[in-house]
Formats: sequence, C-alpha cells, structure tokens
Amino acid sequence: GGGADGGGCGSIGMVVDGQHRLGAAHVLSSKGKLRPDLARVLVEVYQPMGEREVRELFTEINKVEPVTLVDLPQDQGGAGEEEAAIITQAAESLRAQFPSMFKPSTSCRAPHLNVDALRNELHKAALLQRRDISSSAELVAWLLQTNESLAARPDEGWRGAGPRPRYSDAVLDKARREGFFLGLGLEWLHADGQVSDK
Repeated sequence: GGGADGGGCGSIGMVVDGQHRLGAAHVLSSKGKLRPDLARVLVEVYQPMGEREVRELFTEINKVEPVTLVDLPQDQGGAGEEEAAIITQAAESLRAQFPSMFKPSTSCRAPHLNVDALRNELHKAALLQRRDISSSAELVAWLLQTNESLAARPDEGWRGAGPRPRYSDAVLDKARREGFFLGLGLEWLHADGQVSDK
C-alpha cells in the first residue's frame, strides 16, 4: 500500500476516474503481489456532490477522447517535436482541403477520417521515416498523390470479393463525389511501394 499525495488528507472524497486501477492495486497489495512500479495509481478525487453534479461530471468525462500514442512523450512511444509538427500541419491541411470528410469523433465511419486518428495512424506507421519525408508540404503531397491512386481504383476493387461488400454504394458515392479516398481503410499507410489502383 501507500498513502495518497495531495491536500485534503482525512477529508471524504469520491474517486471518479481510476477506480478500477485503484481497486486492482488494492487487491494485489492485499495479496503481497503489488509490484513497486504499480504502487502509485493516478486517480481523480472530487469532494462529495449532488446527483445532478455527478451526472454532469460523468457526461463530461465520457466526452473526453483518450490520449493517442502520437501525443504521448517521445520516451513513451509518442512523436518527437518535429515529427508531431509535420504530422499535425499535414493532417490539418488535409482537413482544410476536405472539410466534409473529417468528423470530430475518433470512431467515425468510412469514408470519413478524424484528424487526431489520422495523426496517430501516420505516427504509428512511421510514415515519415519509411518515406523519408522531412516537411509537412512533402507529407501533404504524398497524401494527395496516394489519394489520387486510390481514386483510380474501380468500385469493384473497393467492394471486394464475396457476397458482402466491403463498402456500400453510398460510401463509395460520397468518396467519389468528394474526391477523398483516404478514409476507406488505412492499408495505404502500410504499403511499401506505390499504392495500388486495383
């Protein structure tokens, strides 16, 4: 076990976020199996509040998107300052060129993208290193070229084989109408050569 850091020792509070981590640490500690590196658990503690305030707080917490890998410190797998700047500028440039194809939710559906999810995927794919890209202008040019290659793919190539199409006619129609295909899966991020138009 261990004590809590911070003010208000001895006062009553409610753990609002981190209760599962705290509970797991308590169980491991009681069994003598809590590793030292897990002995400190980050939680949010609030003073007792009314039912309405609790509902509002949980609503606000549930609206928050998790921190993505790209935004973590570099020593924890995140992007370095220069990489983050290049990726962010390029993703924002793409969103400015195709505003109707970007949605606020990280779990948006094809053919849409979310700017933060795109930033994260660009980082995870190590695209700057693999493609020797050193500026946001180079990255935007590569993204637009890739988009053009994907646009040349016939609808049959997007639907895939089998009785259940990979993408519906409505999804493909919107991608064609808007001229934006990068939201139709992310396989293009991991292709080593030229992106196929087949």
